[in-house]
Amino acid sequence: MCRLTRRETWITPFTKQCFAVSSVVLNMISHGMTSGYNASLFSELRKTREIPLDVDSESWLASLIGVTLLVGSVVNSFVMEIIGRKPAILLSSVLTICGWISFSLASSFPALLIGKIFQGISVGIGGSVGSILIGEYTSPRYRGPFIAAVPTAILVGILISHTFGMFYGWHDLSSVLLFFSLPGLVVAVFSPESPSFLVTKGRYDECRKVFRWLRGTDEDNELETMIETDKILKKTKRAYTGTSQLIRIKLTYVVAAFKKREFRIPVIIMTHLNAILEFCGSIMSDVYALDVHTAFYGTDVYMFTVITSLDVLRLVATVSGIYITSRVKRRSMMLILVSLNVIVNLSIAGYIYVRQRGLLPFDHVAIGLFLHHFLYFIIGAGPMPLSVIISGEIFPLADRGLCSIISRITCSIYMFGDIKSAPYLFTIVGVEGVFGLYGLILAYSLVVTLIYLPETKDRTLQEVEDGFRGYAIGEREEALELKCKELKDDV
Repeated sequence: MCRLTRRETWITPFTKQCFAVSSVVLNMISHGMTSGYNASLFSELRKTREIPLDVDSESWLASLIGVTLLVGSVVNSFVMEIIGRKPAILLSSVLTICGWISFSLASSFPALLIGKIFQGISVGIGGSVGSILIGEYTSPRYRGPFIAAVPTAILVGILISHTFGMFYGWHDLSSVLLFFSLPGLVVAVFSPESPSFLVTKGRYDECRKVFRWLRGTDEDNELETMIETDKILKKTKRAYTGTSQLIRIKLTYVVAAFKKREFRIPVIIMTHLNAILEFCGSIMSDVYALDVHTAFYGTDVYMFTVITSLDVLRLVATVSGIYITSRVKRRSMMLILVSLNVIVNLSIAGYIYVRQRGLLPFDHVAIGLFLHHFLYFIIGAGPMPLSVIISGEIFPLADRGLCSIISRITCSIYMFGDIKSAPYLFTIVGVEGVFGLYGLILAYSLVVTLIYLPETKDRTLQEVEDGFRGYAIGEREEALELKCKELKDDV
């Protein structure tokens, strides 16, 4: 009896949420490893020429993730909305493992492309569903830290790749990283389906069972509100079931969605948050580590040592960011940390420019080390956790799939443009010019984001959605009536 009591003491809703979220977190670690793998792959192939790569082929190999990420996002939208959130995470894990197998067997450029395609689609699927699934699994008071664990996991994966990259070649490294990707697949098999997905399919009893298993009975108000909202939506839609009407609904769905404030504003926010994430300097520095390191220090000596120290610092910063998100409002964090990101990007641009032209009265490697590490600290504490947290909080339930598609499309375009253009921009304006350009993009995106972004801390997903719709917290009946009216107007 005592043993059962002790077991019940530690198996709380929080521990159950931790287990469910771990399927996403482990998957994100695998995604981080795919990103960190680029440093070993490209730097070694440049030196050994084992598989010859010119600027065009290298840029295509690096930027292919932008295209495949989009493909994965489209695949995920169908899997997530039709089959479920859990199958989407399982598919992402399987594709990551297939990618590592391709790299471990690769002996030609096409084989490398196949590995990149597998892993790019995996990132597109997992990245789209990950933060959404965490938001649907977890309680509002835990949601911010849990979602912030996603960028932390990505950074852990990057750190794992860079650390083992000091000891293994790119071929052997892929086999090592394959081993680290297996736990994510195993945990995903035993994780529950999302309550939000179950409610959209009308499986209300199963939804209640999973929701209470995850959160206990203290949050039944949110559960019943979610079920009530879905019933009203389905009742309204059933009133218009003629064939011509259904076709018309399908054809006009996207246009109708953009007419709704609770859809349009989150899309605008995420478009600019994605720009902040993609142009903060992290992706360029990770993918083209050799070029950036040489620009900072004039040599590639100790590159992996410096990269590993940057990874550790960024990881510590992101963990700090997780703590800060549970204490500080989202808008305040956004203003302070992204503003610092703008300042440090412009400072790096100025430093590299004057150093390479011998205009500094005094220069020391410590200056470059400080700026480089400060950049990674700010990225880890600000843009990375904030973009992931907010993306899991602002999308409306009824249109979450479409919002996810649009968000991933913009992310794919930004990522492809960033990675594909970087080698050519290096030759035109230099690494310093790229950092300066990114600083300007960050400044613009920050201003637009702050104009539209409401405060989401400690609010349920339904309250956030109602806020975008224009209703104050607690005005449930009015919000439901408006939703019914909008659906009738759309039809």
